[in-house]
This record gives sequence, structure tokens and C-alpha cells, in this order.
Amino acid sequence: MKYKFEKYNYLDERDNLNKSTSIILIENEEKYGEHFSTEIKNLKFDYLNKIVVSLEQVLSGELEYYDFGYEVYSIECKKETSFVIDTYDDWKCISEITTQEIYDFIRDWRNYIIEDSSTLINNEIPNNDLDLFSDRYTFFDGLKLHNVINEYDNWLSSTDYSVWNNSYIEIQNKRIYIIKENVKVLSTFRYFDKIELEKLATKYNFKIKEEKGIYYAYSDDHSSRQFEISENEELAVIYCMEGGNMPESIFIYGVFEK
Repeated sequence: MKYKFEKYNYLDERDNLNKSTSIILIENEEKYGEHFSTEIKNLKFDYLNKIVVSLEQVLSGELEYYDFGYEVYSIECKKETSFVIDTYDDWKCISEITTQEIYDFIRDWRNYIIEDSSTLINNEIPNNDLDLFSDRYTFFDGLKLHNVINEYDNWLSSTDYSVWNNSYIEIQNKRIYIIKENVKVLSTFRYFDKIELEKLATKYNFKIKEEKGIYYAYSDDHSSRQFEISENEELAVIYCMEGGNMPESIFIYGVFEK
């Protein structure tokens, strides 16, 4: 599979402004379907991250099967071979491609978006200061080490503050003590105004809700607790603690390398 990514400059006649976007050029694209590159270009950045991680699991044997798509096509992936399915034509298989090739393609497009701050994806503009989402990391909860892929959501090994206060996340030689290092609640109550919170929401892809005049960060799966961000010079971690009278569990929304 041969492809390249290029900048495309154009005049938007709706507002008479010169604009640019990025396009995907695939050699013999008709082999994969006439709308193939358009479908991939319409995938949101967080979804691309998820696809890259899932395909890595398929290739390593951790995951037996994974499928993804946008509207017209479904790409069904097994360890060796992936199939492009036209969902508008009775789910007909129109192409076969090695899973390694489709992984390389999606990963390269994801990385191109990160490098090109002016690329438009569903009207979302990645920032120049976009931190790279880390899908694999080690989490130490004060007693036990956990090897994590993407999000972590589980009970703490101990509810003793002196234990979980030492929790850290590590990626290669980078480490952050998430309870101790520059921790701020992601809300407008103290640390941020609404504009600053909205910028962080775009940067880290979380949502914002309003309660009694205060805006808070949340995700669909965790909306009852306040998200916090811990940062040092190398890493940023967004998480929340949950429990009754004391923290009993932790949800790690995302780890980002600066």
C-alpha cells in the first residue's frame, strides 16, 4: 500500500478566505474503494489513537479481531489480513490488505496530524502544544504495579493515604507522582476560567459541564467526580479519585507526553 499526505490550499468562497487542509493520496485507491481516503480523513483524532492501539494488540496477538470505520466502509482486521467491507453494498468484501499495512497507514496519518498543527479534522484543529497521548504506561498505586493500556479504572490496593499518596505513572525513564506534582482540579472554581478550561478540553479531549455556575471537566463514563490534572516537565495525567469518606478507587483518563 503506497500513500502520501499533502497540503491543499484553497479559497473558501463562503467567507472569501484562503484556507488549507491536508489530503491523503493513495496509489490505486479504487482498489480499496472510491471513498476510502475520505473515510479515513473524517476519523476523529481520539478514534485514530484508539485504532492504532487496537491494531497493535491484533498484530501482537493480544486481540483476536478488531473492526473500525466511518460510514461507507468497515475495515475488519485479524492478525494477518484485513478486509474492506462495503456496508452500502450488502456488506460485500471489496479488498484484502495485510493488517501490518493498514496499521502503518493509520499510524502514519495519526502522526502526520500531530506534526501538522494546521490540519483540520472534523473542524477540530490540533494545537501546536498538543501533548502526545500515551496508550501504554506503568501505574504504581502505592503497593502494586499495573501495566496499563489506555484508561485505568480500578480499586486502590490500599485506602491508607500514606500509601496511595505515593502513586506514580512511569513511561520509560519518565515518572510523575500524580498526587503530589502540581495537581489542579479541572474546574472554574479556583484554577481556571471558562476559556482556559475550554482550551484544555480541546487539547485533552474531555467534556465540560456546568453545575451551579461552576464548570467542570468530565467524560461520559465518569461524570460524578471531579477530574484533576497533575503535571511536570515531561508528563501530564488526568484522573479522578472515587469513594465514600475516602478515596477507594482511581480512574486514569489519560497520560500525555510533552
